[in-house]
Amino acid sequence: MSKCLSSSLRYMRLTQNCTGDTGTMSVPEAGRHVERFERHHDVELLEVELPGPLDLQSTLECGQAFRWCRVQGPDASTWYKGVIGPVAVMVTTSAKTGGASDLLVMYEANSVDRESLTRRVFNYFSLDDDLEAIHRFLLDEACSPTQAEQEHVREQAAGPEQGQVMEQAAGHAHGLRILRQEPWECLVSYIISTNKNIPSICKTVEYLSETLGSPAGLGQYAFPAPEALLEASAECVKQSKCGYRAPYIIDAARKVASREVDLDALWHLPTGEARQQLLKIKGVGPKVADCVLLFAYHRLEVFPVDVWIARCMSAFYLDRADITPREARQEGCRRFGPYAGYAQQVLFHYSRNVLKGRF
Repeated sequence: MSKCLSSSLRYMRLTQNCTGDTGTMSVPEAGRHVERFERHHDVELLEVELPGPLDLQSTLECGQAFRWCRVQGPDASTWYKGVIGPVAVMVTTSAKTGGASDLLVMYEANSVDRESLTRRVFNYFSLDDDLEAIHRFLLDEACSPTQAEQEHVREQAAGPEQGQVMEQAAGHAHGLRILRQEPWECLVSYIISTNKNIPSICKTVEYLSETLGSPAGLGQYAFPAPEALLEASAECVKQSKCGYRAPYIIDAARKVASREVDLDALWHLPTGEARQQLLKIKGVGPKVADCVLLFAYHRLEVFPVDVWIARCMSAFYLDRADITPREARQEGCRRFGPYAGYAQQVLFHYSRNVLKGRF
């Protein structure tokens, strides 16, 4: 409890920086606050050669992670500041001659060795995923377009020759990658996410990190371990404005700390069994479990369904039928197979940020 109270002023400074005159987080179109670039002493720069496309905006602002905010650099360049596991970083991409690009990673000196950070960044951004091959599969080997898809294309494009819905959606998501987030942080983030908008989720996750987490460099804090949440009072957790989810967060911390739900073991379980383990936690339903499986464990065959995706599947693939989330999930898995997760993110990005719900 004392740590919770001693951190309150620090968190107030954070929220004052992230709020406008209305008292709500200032969020750009895709849902992230833009901060000014702050110079830090003893920072180092790491260059990671990109083996394929990476669009940081679509990847970090598509709603799969909640620790990133846009930072405007001194030369008006766009960076993103966030935390990858125990290490705070700032990242941007830089084009090189010949068409190649680097991922530039700024971090606090002595917080991590360069080789370890390179591996962590490569894994986090899933730079081993062959996006070109994945998109080819979604366009060429997934099921044929329905009449609803064809009608949508005729309405949105110059003519039916321009392809199906997935082709248009993928064209707007070039470089969008599914992250490999730390499982515990991902689990709690998605428990928090139920019936909350993205700015509210971000503020709650930041509160828990600022209040109970360990310093990660660059003025940031790592997400607290299960044990840290259990040591805090229930009132401290409630102060994060997680609402009715506070008991769910405590239940998750208790079950993960005791290994009743062994997050490390989930890496080695079949997807169905891993899902059943996650469902043991209060507040974890099929959607939250699927989000954790996709965004932490990289189970790319998983197809999480929220309101946006249910509407997408109904409008574009199921002739606007009145469908349940389970039916939408089954159709997504059937249609997109081993890359259903990428299809889900491409469609989510397209429907939310391009079509803006007009379909």
